Amino acid sequence: MVQPKTIILTGPTASGKTSIAIELALSLRALGVNLEIINADSVCFYQEFNIGSAKPTQEEMELVPHHLVNVAHPDENYHAGQFLKDCTKKLDEIHARGNRAIIVGGSGFYLKALRLGLWEAPPTDPKFRESLDEISTPLLFEKLLKLDMLHAQKIGANDRYRITRALEIIEVGSGKTPTELEAQMSKEIDPRFELWVIDREKQELETRIRERIQKMLAQGWIEETKTLREKFPQSKTLNAVGYRQVIDDLDGHLPEGRIKKTGSEGLIDEISLAHRQLSKSQRTWFKSLKPNESFELERDLAHLKEKLMNFYQK
Repeated sequence: MVQPKTIILTGPTASGKTSIAIELALSLRALGVNLEIINADSVCFYQEFNIGSAKPTQEEMELVPHHLVNVAHPDENYHAGQFLKDCTKKLDEIHARGNRAIIVGGSGFYLKALRLGLWEAPPTDPKFRESLDEISTPLLFEKLLKLDMLHAQKIGANDRYRITRALEIIEVGSGKTPTELEAQMSKEIDPRFELWVIDREKQELETRIRERIQKMLAQGWIEETKTLREKFPQSKTLNAVGYRQVIDDLDGHLPEGRIKKTGSEGLIDEISLAHRQLSKSQRTWFKSLKPNESFELERDLAHLKEKLMNFYQK
């Protein structure tokens, strides 16, 4: 059986992907089309990382079926290869039920795996990783910028795990950079998927980011981070954008090269900055993946909704 095409709906953090997907699913349900959501946001894969990941609420997941949320233990390394395998399986199951799927998330590595497949990377080297433990993330990022600027820009300055992995590939593997390995891959885009990107005007997105951070802190993000750190001190997800800044604030670590305000405003500023940097790297990813459609919200919202409805009624 030939499977219907599936949209990958992506966009920078806080652009509104989840709410659009849920509204779409409810609108289609009224017309007899059952749409299920597959998560492609990396922190949402992990159990117990709830508030700081902006994970769909329990009510939202009961309202519309969600997949690949809470599928990994906090100490697990849920990588792009596993995601590709799991996502393919979920798509097969959804289509076997006669339903449709939409993949929603902004994690570039996982979207690239769906769009272009994966290049073969060397195995991990615990000794090499241990040798980097005492080096700060900004210094590691600076080193990667010198070795592979394009890949570093895609990762962003705050993703210590992937910065370390990229350096490991270069220095322990074949000596080739991730960009060079990527260049050897087939350029054929998987025809099963269409990549649709939403974005917002810069100032509007920054306002949405700040408002969401304030809401998450009010929901108990700091307490959640303390609990996660106590239970899973080795979890790499504690270095995710937002959680890292909360931990630095708890530990009294001050940012290099700038003055941090005291109290909650200082923490909000730091998390907001990290999310703005994340948004910049996400846009680099989206551009490199050659999207089929791009929309600026709110200007194109009605047009986006109309095209989504038409796509899933085919």
